[in-house]
Amino acid sequence: MKLTILGSGTVVPDGSRNSSGYFVELPDARIMLDCGAGTVHALARYHLQWELMTHLFVSHFHADHVGELASLLFAFSYGTKFPRSEPFTIIGPHGLQKMLEALEAAFGGKLLKTRFPINVLMLSPGETLQLGRTSKLSVFKTPHTAESLAVRIETDNHSLCYTGDTAYSEALADFFIDADVLISECSFREPRDDVRHLSVPEVARLAALANVATLILTHFYFDVDEEQVKTEVHKEYSGDVILGRDGYSADLS
Repeated sequence: MKLTILGSGTVVPDGSRNSSGYFVELPDARIMLDCGAGTVHALARYHLQWELMTHLFVSHFHADHVGELASLLFAFSYGTKFPRSEPFTIIGPHGLQKMLEALEAAFGGKLLKTRFPINVLMLSPGETLQLGRTSKLSVFKTPHTAESLAVRIETDNHSLCYTGDTAYSEALADFFIDADVLISECSFREPRDDVRHLSVPEVARLAALANVATLILTHFYFDVDEEQVKTEVHKEYSGDVILGRDGYSADLS
C-alpha cells in the first residue's frame, strides 16, 4: 500500500497546496480519494499511473473535494496514451449520480463518453466494497454535510483511513481503530463552534482514541508552524505525526 498526497490544502488558493486529493496504490487496485483543484495535473507531476486508476472515492460534494472530477473524466476520454477496457468506478455518498448527471449536462453530454465502462456506486454508512481480491473499502458518516463520508481502506496487511471533512466525533474513533495511517483534516488551531471541521486538539484526541500508528495532518486553513503543531498534537497523541504536503509519499509495505 502506497500513499501519495496530491493536495493537502483547502478551497483557499495556495501556491504550494492543491485542494484535497490523495492517491493510494494497492496490490490489486489504484484509488484516488477526492479530486479537488490541482489534483489531476498532480497525478502526472508525481509520476503516478493515473491511466491505470481503478477507482475514485468522493467524500462529499464541496468544490475543494470534487472540483476536478470533470477534468479527470475528460483526461480519460482524450488524454490517455494507450487503449483501456477495464472499468473505472466512482464511489461516493448518495447524491453522486445526480451530481454526475448535472456535470454531464453542463459539459455538453460528453463527460461520461469514455471508451471504457464507468460504474457509479453510492454507498450508505456502514457499507463495504471489495476493491480487488485482497483489498476493500468501507465508509462511515461524518458530521460535516448531509452526505459526507469517511473512508477506511484495508488489505490483508495494512489499513489506511481518511476523514474527509468532519467535525469531532468519538464514533469516528471506533471506525478508525488501530489503523496504520489516518489522514485527517486539521482545519484550525483551536476548536470552533461555527464550523464543522477539526482543530489541532480535536485531531489529537481522535487519533489517540483510535490508537492509529501514524497521523497525517492536512487541509489547513491556517499558516502551519510544524514544530508547534506537533507539540500540540503530542500532548494527547503519542504516535507518529506527519504534516502533510503536496507530493508527500509513504510506502506501507
